[in-house]
Amino acid sequence: MRDDVAVQDGKAAPSYPMRRGCPVDPPPQLAELRAGPAASRVALWDGSEVWLVTAHAHVRAVLGDRRFTAVTSAPGFPMMTPTSQLVRAQPKSASFIRMDDPDHSRLRSMLTREFLQRRADEMRPMLREMLDDILSQVVSERGDGEGPVDLVAKLTIPVPSRVIAAMFGIPAGERALMEDRSAILIDRGYTPQQVAAARDELDAFLRELVESRIREPGDDLISRLVLDQVRQGTLDIDEMVPMCRLLLVAGHGTTTSQAGLSLLSLVTDKGLAASLREDPELLPAAVEELLRFHSIVQNGLARAATQDVQLGDVLIKAGEGVVLSLSAGNRDEQLFPSPDTLDPHRDARRHLAFGHGIHQCLGQWLAKAEIEEMLAAVLRWMPDVRLAVPFEDLDFRHEVSSYGLGSLPVTW
Repeated sequence: MRDDVAVQDGKAAPSYPMRRGCPVDPPPQLAELRAGPAASRVALWDGSEVWLVTAHAHVRAVLGDRRFTAVTSAPGFPMMTPTSQLVRAQPKSASFIRMDDPDHSRLRSMLTREFLQRRADEMRPMLREMLDDILSQVVSERGDGEGPVDLVAKLTIPVPSRVIAAMFGIPAGERALMEDRSAILIDRGYTPQQVAAARDELDAFLRELVESRIREPGDDLISRLVLDQVRQGTLDIDEMVPMCRLLLVAGHGTTTSQAGLSLLSLVTDKGLAASLREDPELLPAAVEELLRFHSIVQNGLARAATQDVQLGDVLIKAGEGVVLSLSAGNRDEQLFPSPDTLDPHRDARRHLAFGHGIHQCLGQWLAKAEIEEMLAAVLRWMPDVRLAVPFEDLDFRHEVSSYGLGSLPVTW
């Protein structure tokens, strides 16, 4: 919960600071909260009070309960940051993750077939070729030198960017604008005005892209939406632009963050690297565990109750806000024994990294495929890869909505 969330116990309590260094080890307060009531009162940055849910079972219960809304204009909906007000002030700019049914399912269903596991697996040959091209050049440029290579700049930023650009049919020369504006939208270091400007620029870019596909469709996701939905009258451009923005920002920023932290574990955990070298078939299970372990959505998901709901021993009343800590739920010892240990042999498939319920991440299969292929490629091209700087010098990006690394210098 960022820097200034105060746990309440009938009265205001001192806030506890978010860690500014490595966030791998969760604060002990979360374990204490999991052992207590189903939900605890907390204060957000603006002084408003909401319920904080930390246990895996209770987080999952709320996410699967239609009595909790994802609509930001609902009474009591938590404003997690100052920029959250932008969506509330301009509801037409909201994507379907900020909608309830029937609008949510109507729009999401238009994309489902594009993000099936089968589609993600079909992209693996392209991913491997891309990764081999990138890493062969990185290795060649480094030669026999000892200088470090930044895997964030060289790998975890460009790969998801190229993938989503390929899906949208965006030329290579236009990726820079996409990457820059998308990064601003998830970075809490910018003012609401700067975020609004970046969103407007990105929306203008996407609107032009959509209109160009209406004039001349191609073989890409946007063209298929135009042919199957826009021309049939089931989707208009004003709905399609926020939909495309969601796919672009989520497909780029979140995958970059998770991939960077996953590679950090690979280069610092000799047991993990050895296990994956010895048994490459372990990669899918290892990625599920890495998703559980790192839980990049550290600030949680926001919801508001539309009716009175009894959650365990706590009554959440209609109009009260709820924040669901995915990271705390993923460290719940009731489901994951020794939860603070990274174990690639663990069955971690019930993790909450992608959420749960009707809003569960649409692109999860593609994200997992990208991360699996990145880990495998680094193991192929960089034998004995290791961190090139002291661990305490790493730049953990807490100011973004999906925390990650500013850089990951490695050598081998």
